[in-house]
Amino acid sequence: MNKSLVFCKIDQYGFPHWDGFDFLRWYTLPTNWTLSTGSAHLWLYKTAWLVHHRMMLQQSAREAQIPVLLLAGVAVAEVGGTPERFKSVGVLQLRQLLEAIMQREDNQRSNATSVGSIAIQIGVAASTLHIRPDTLSSFEQFQLSQCLLDNRFNINVVAFHLRDLILYDYPGIDTSQLTDEQIIVVGSRYNRGIERNKQDIINSISAQKGTPQRAYSEYGRRIIEKKATIMKIMRGE
Repeated sequence: MNKSLVFCKIDQYGFPHWDGFDFLRWYTLPTNWTLSTGSAHLWLYKTAWLVHHRMMLQQSAREAQIPVLLLAGVAVAEVGGTPERFKSVGVLQLRQLLEAIMQREDNQRSNATSVGSIAIQIGVAASTLHIRPDTLSSFEQFQLSQCLLDNRFNINVVAFHLRDLILYDYPGIDTSQLTDEQIIVVGSRYNRGIERNKQDIINSISAQKGTPQRAYSEYGRRIIEKKATIMKIMRGE
């Protein structure tokens, strides 16, 4: 078994993970900023998560040589929503069972399970760690999913995956210095994968609102739209 899967350090007493109670408080109750319910609870949690992990985000961004805006922007988009542990203890096992029933040995369905505060697919995380996703056993997938529940491990893997995405579209550039357009492209890649042509994403930035093409860059555009707020938090202001 690969050592990176065995010896990750799990922080059991760190920032509270988004759980079923948080989900119900967000999804079922009306928005109230005083009581922190509805959409207010989701955004207050995202903000608190970003503040608490500011130094981790900055450190991982430096190590991966990527803009902290990109990493923090992806974090803002991904944190919250589906209860985190439900994916690693529930969704993953169901997909593994379906693969066993269908006698599929490529792990494709189970590797597509997204885990972590900053949700990332198990297969993508494995590739980022230079591990072939199709060679993972069921237990190794579970072990990696547990590692991804540790926020320090999760943030670092996401940072280096983002660096890989930068180099996919912009080989040879200084990955620590990106234009807004490049951040939009890479952010959108994080959400949608590498299948779509880069120019399609760029063209969608100026596409007419309401058209299907406009959605290609939506994820990345949201990062730039929140740029001032995100960087204010990252600077501790």
